Amino acid sequence: MTRVRKDPVERRQEFITVAKELFLAKGYEQTMVQDICEAAGVAKGTFFYYFPTKDDVLQAIFEEWTHKFVADYERKAEGLAAVEKLRLFLGLMGREYDVEKLIDELWDEHKKDLVLQIWQRVLEQGFNPVLRAIIAQGNCEGSMQVKYMKESMDFFWRLTDGIWPEEARDIDEAQMIVREEMASRLMEYLLGMQAGDLAAPWRG
Repeated sequence: MTRVRKDPVERRQEFITVAKELFLAKGYEQTMVQDICEAAGVAKGTFFYYFPTKDDVLQAIFEEWTHKFVADYERKAEGLAAVEKLRLFLGLMGREYDVEKLIDELWDEHKKDLVLQIWQRVLEQGFNPVLRAIIAQGNCEGSMQVKYMKESMDFFWRLTDGIWPEEARDIDEAQMIVREEMASRLMEYLLGMQAGDLAAPWRG
């Protein structure tokens, strides 16, 4: 069989796309590197040229999603005030994405440490720079009063963890709304905002 030569960027993207499809269909643990290579029609050596391990292609899946998320946010946030940007950011976070199914698969396979490692990188590479810029703008505009940036951001993410814990799949809609309303009030207090500024941002 003649192998098709592809641009490195295109080939790398193909591995990401194929791996995500297989992880969702078969599970992360059950998907072997050989499975990914067969689906992509390449030898193992080609895979390892781009990704040292299966974990690395998994990380690339989430990096791709993070970049798309941030790009979508930045496009929609242009020209908005800080409070509006935060509402937009939280609204986008509240949407359902296909990577959530992958996280569920990993959690069910007892890959908690891997999930937490991925989430930390998502924060560092994508979400934290966005949140930091929003807060800095809010401080300048006077709509937020945040003195301790790092500590405030840490508490901010703990609040989101309270809204969407792993067992959130078992929480009904009414309970979720209560969690979101409580988190909104606590975030307003944490960031020194006016009460009501974050009314129902999770609903987009």
